[in-house]
Amino acid sequence: MVQTVAIVGLWKECSTMQASRSLRETPSNLCSVSSIHINPTNENLARNLLDTMVSELQKVSSCMSYPVKCKLSEYAVVLKKTFDQQPLELVNIMTCLLVQENQLFQELRQTLASVVPTVSLPVQPVLATSNERIKQEDENVLQQLTLVNDLIKTIPMYRSAIQQMNEVPDQEQQQLPPCYQSPHLLQQASSPLPEYTKREEHINQQKSTWDDHRTKRNYSILEAVRSLEQVQGLVLNMIQDWKRRLQLSGNGAYFEDNLGSLQEWCDKLAGMNCQIQQELGLISTCEDIASDQISGVPDKLSSLLNNLVRSAFLVEKQPPQVLKTQSKFSSTVRFLLGVKLNAPTKPPVVKAIIITEQQARVMRQHGNIHSENTGEIMNNTSLLEFSNATKTTSASFRNMSLKKIKRSDRRGTESVTEEKFAVLFSSELSIIGSEMKCHVQATSLPIVVIVHGSQDNNATATILWDNAFSEIDRLPFHIPDRVSWPQMCETLNMKFMAEVQSTQGLCKEHFVFLAQKIFDEQRYSMEDFTNRMVSWSQFNKENLPGRTFTFWQWFDGVMELTKKHLKDYWNNGLILGFVSKQYANRLLNQRVNGTFLLRFSDSEIGGITIAWIDDSEKGGRQVFNVQPFTTKDLTIRSLGDRVRDIERLLYLYPSRPKDEEFKKYYTKEVKGKDGYLHAGVKTTVDGEQTQVVAQHMVTSPVPQSCVVRATPEMPGWPQVPCNPSNINYDKGDATITSSISLPPNMMPTMSQDEDFPNAIQCHLINPYGTFNDMEVNFGDDQEFVRGVENIPVPSEVELNALLNMNTVDMPLVNSTEF
Repeated sequence: MVQTVAIVGLWKECSTMQASRSLRETPSNLCSVSSIHINPTNENLARNLLDTMVSELQKVSSCMSYPVKCKLSEYAVVLKKTFDQQPLELVNIMTCLLVQENQLFQELRQTLASVVPTVSLPVQPVLATSNERIKQEDENVLQQLTLVNDLIKTIPMYRSAIQQMNEVPDQEQQQLPPCYQSPHLLQQASSPLPEYTKREEHINQQKSTWDDHRTKRNYSILEAVRSLEQVQGLVLNMIQDWKRRLQLSGNGAYFEDNLGSLQEWCDKLAGMNCQIQQELGLISTCEDIASDQISGVPDKLSSLLNNLVRSAFLVEKQPPQVLKTQSKFSSTVRFLLGVKLNAPTKPPVVKAIIITEQQARVMRQHGNIHSENTGEIMNNTSLLEFSNATKTTSASFRNMSLKKIKRSDRRGTESVTEEKFAVLFSSELSIIGSEMKCHVQATSLPIVVIVHGSQDNNATATILWDNAFSEIDRLPFHIPDRVSWPQMCETLNMKFMAEVQSTQGLCKEHFVFLAQKIFDEQRYSMEDFTNRMVSWSQFNKENLPGRTFTFWQWFDGVMELTKKHLKDYWNNGLILGFVSKQYANRLLNQRVNGTFLLRFSDSEIGGITIAWIDDSEKGGRQVFNVQPFTTKDLTIRSLGDRVRDIERLLYLYPSRPKDEEFKKYYTKEVKGKDGYLHAGVKTTVDGEQTQVVAQHMVTSPVPQSCVVRATPEMPGWPQVPCNPSNINYDKGDATITSSISLPPNMMPTMSQDEDFPNAIQCHLINPYGTFNDMEVNFGDDQEFVRGVENIPVPSEVELNALLNMNTVDMPLVNSTEF
C-alpha cells in the first residue's frame, strides 16, 4: 500500500516529463495508458517512465533536508527494485488509479450540472465556527511543538556520543608501544606493526563515525531552530488574530478569549529556545560553533526570543475607545511569558502615556516616538505582577484619567471626532535563562478623545468604521475610505444585535431600505446594491438628502430607542422596523382594514411610527401614519399601551390579532386610592375624538369622554362658556375658568337659541396635540373631579394653520385620563 501511494505521488510529480507526456490522450488531461500493457513493444516506453520517475526522485531528494532526503532515496530504490523487471506492471497500476479518478471526476461534473442555482451570487463555503478554528489551530501547534521537542532531544544524545568518541583515540594511542606513540619514532621504524595498522584503521573508522554524529547533531540543531521558527510564526499569527477579534468585539462580534492556550504555547516556545541555547553552550570546541553549518544559530535564537517576548506583551483589557477627558477609566496589560519573567526582587513597572496617530506610525517604523507630550494621564503606572490564583502576569490600571489632550493639526475637513489617539504601555523585561533585556511596548486600539457628551455619536462612528474595516498588520491607523455595501451590512447588523442585545438580526428587506437611504436610490433588489461602494462621507459626514442628520446619526438613534424601549418587541418579531413608508403602504394595501405595522421613522432620529390601513374620509381606503413616538413619548407611556389605546388597530401585519400579540405588554389598570379616581395617560389620534368645534374636523365614530381646554382671556377674543352649569367646582383639586377665549374664525355654527355647551356637547378638540390636553370624566352626580393648571395657549396663527391641515399623518394626543 505504501509503495502504491508513493508511486501515485511520483507519477503525478513526473507528469511533465517527456515519457508521461507521450501517454496523455484525453482532453481532460487524464492519462489513459490502458493500451500500453497489451502490446509488449511498448515496454521500452514504460521503462522510460520508470527511469524518469526514479531520476526525478533522486533529483528532488538532493534539495531536501536530511530525513526527507533519506526517505525519498529509499522510495527511489524500492520503486526501481519493484518494477525494474516488469515495468508494464507499473503502467497497469497507474491505469487503474487514473480510471477511478476519471470516474469520480465525471460523477462530480454531472452532479454540479444538475444543480440549478437559486441566487446570482456565488455560494460561499460554510466556515467553521470560531471555537472550531481555534481548536484546530491549537492542535496544529501542539503537534508541531511535539516534533520540535523530539528534535531537541536528539541534540544531547549526539553531543554525548561525540564526547565519548573524543576520548577513545587518546586511550588507544596510550596502549601502543612507545616507539609508535611518537611520530618521530614511527618514521624511523622499518615497517608498521600489524597491531598498529589495525588500531589505525579502527581509529579512522571511529573518526568517520564521529564526523557522522557531528553532522547529524548539527542537522538536529538546524532543523530544531527551523521548526521552532515555523511554529513560533503560527503562534504569533494567533496572537495577531486574537487582537483582531478583540477589536471586532468592540462592534459586537462574538469573541472567544484563548489567551490561556496562547500563554501555554509562548511558555513552551521560550523554554525550547533556551534549551537549544544551552546545548550550544555545551559544545566544547570553538570549531563547532564557528562551523559554517551552525555559526548563525545563536543570533537566530536570540532574535526569535526577543520577538517572542515583545509579542507576548499585550493589552488584555482595552481602555474605552471613546474617551472623555476628566473621566476615570481602566485597562489591563498582560505578559504571556510571566512564568519565565526574571524579577527576583521587584516587579517591573509598566507606564502608560497617550500618543497621536503620527507618533504611533513613527513608533511602528523606528521603534520609538518623539518626546513631545501629547496629553497627561493621571495614575499612569502599575506593577507587572504574577497572580497565583489565575496563573497570569498582568498590570492593572484601575483609576486612570486623561487630564488634558493636545490635538494635532487636522487634515482638510477632518473634525475632532475623527482624530485618533492610542494609549502606549511600556516596560523593561528580562527572561530566565537569557541575559537579554527587552524594552516592550503595547499599543491600545484607536481612541477618540471627546470633551462633551454631544460628541459621543460621531466619535462612535469613527471607532465603528476603524474596528470594522482595518487590516491586522496596518500602518497606524490607516483605514479605507470606501468599503463594499455587503461589508457595511455585516457591520450594521453586528452592531445592531450587540447594542440591542438581540439574537434577531436584520433581514434582506432591511438592507434594501438602508441602501435606498444611504445611496438615495429607489431600487428594490439587494442584488442592485451588492457591488456598490459606500464611503465614509456617506456614512457620517454628509447629511442625508432633505435631512439635517447623517446616516449613522439616524441609525444610532434607532438603536438607542430599541435598546431602551423596544427590545422585547423587536425580539418577538412585532416590529417590522427598517422599511420605507412606500413599502409599508404596499404591504398594508393587501390586507384588511385595521391591519397595522410598526416601522422606524424615516424622517426623525430615534422614532417609531404606527401605520395602518382603514377607510378614507373621501372614499376608498387609505394608509394612516401616526406621528413617531420618541424616547420621551415611550417613557411616558409604553408602546404596548399605546397600541391598545388606538382602537382602530386590529391586526398586526400580516393578520395577527392585536391583543394576542401585545397583551403581555399591556399595563394593568390601577384603581384609585382614598376615594380618588386614578389618573393616567391615554393615547388618541385625530379622528378618534367625538364631535369637533371647527367645521374642518370630522365626527369620530368612537364615543369619547369630554375634553376641555382651560385658557386665559385673550384681548379681542370672545369669551365662550364651555362648562355645564351643574358642575360643582368646589370639590375639585384645581380650579378652571368657566369660559375660554376663542378667535372669531373658530366660533362654531349654531342657532341663536342654542348655547355653546349644547353645540359642542362638552367636546372641544385640541388640534395641535401637545402633552397638555386634558380629558375630564364626570361622575353620576356631574361633579368635577380633577383638572390641570398652567396650560399654555398657541397663537392664533398656529390655530389657523393647524385647523386647515389636511394630511394623512395623524398627530398623536397624550390625554390625561381620570
